[in-house]
Amino acid sequence: MEAITILRELWRLRYLVFLAAILALAIALMTAYRISLAPPKLESRQYHVGLASARVLVDTPDSQVVDLNPKGADALSSRASLLANLMASSPVKTIIARDAGVPASQLVAVAPSATGPTAPTPLSKAATESASAAQTYILTLQADETLPIIAVSAQAPDADQAARLANAASTGLRDYLRSVAGAQNVPAARQVVISGLGAAQAADVVRGPRRLFAIIAFIFVFGLACFGLIMVSGIARGWRRAAALERSAAEAAGPPDGDGTAAAAPSLRRRALAGIGASERTASRERSASVATDDERLAG
Repeated sequence: MEAITILRELWRLRYLVFLAAILALAIALMTAYRISLAPPKLESRQYHVGLASARVLVDTPDSQVVDLNPKGADALSSRASLLANLMASSPVKTIIARDAGVPASQLVAVAPSATGPTAPTPLSKAATESASAAQTYILTLQADETLPIIAVSAQAPDADQAARLANAASTGLRDYLRSVAGAQNVPAARQVVISGLGAAQAADVVRGPRRLFAIIAFIFVFGLACFGLIMVSGIARGWRRAAALERSAAEAAGPPDGDGTAAAAPSLRRRALAGIGASERTASRERSASVATDDERLAG
């Protein structure tokens, strides 16, 4: 019965329900599509991007993989963190962009934080905001806390470009370090060795809100609007009922007198009539008693 009552109430407010449905539909469309009025069109917010991941090993000339105690191995973890931050700087980023065939101005590199989570920097904000664009090149670097390994994540318009960008991270860093070592005459036996741990793994993915989110948004907004209409209608009906009861009580009490107080004539009249009736009954009983006394005397 309650469901029937709710449906009848919604039918009574069908014009407002229709407006609520239009509002819910507009919000649902804006969730999954970009709406353009000039010219009118709907553009899906979903887009395809390529993602790739690779790992870069920071090693010593006598490889720590096979040498039990290579010289300088104890400082490789901190060196990996330093190099990961260096890869996000302009000189190395330019070389990486060149090796990947990407315009350096379109490449956003996000460096790891050496001291843990910190406040967002302008560079990380730009990378986050650019992540929604399908034509953005993003290189995210993260140094392992215990191993001399740099994790590289790359985003590009497709998987092939993302793989090239991830692979170029290790080659670009290696080329930069060799150029610096050659300029400073650092012998090869004292140079850090950079090598990639296999080829980058890449795949095409779909990002952005799915159409299912639009359906969920429509159901939620429309249901919330209908619930609000029923609540407001119930409150308005209760308000009108309470006002009608107050008017009925005021009319039963009678009109106000000259001093602004309600006249109590009906109540006083009833009390007066009750008092008169009681007096008459008392007088009748007294007369009956007197007659009975007189009769007894005469009989005696």
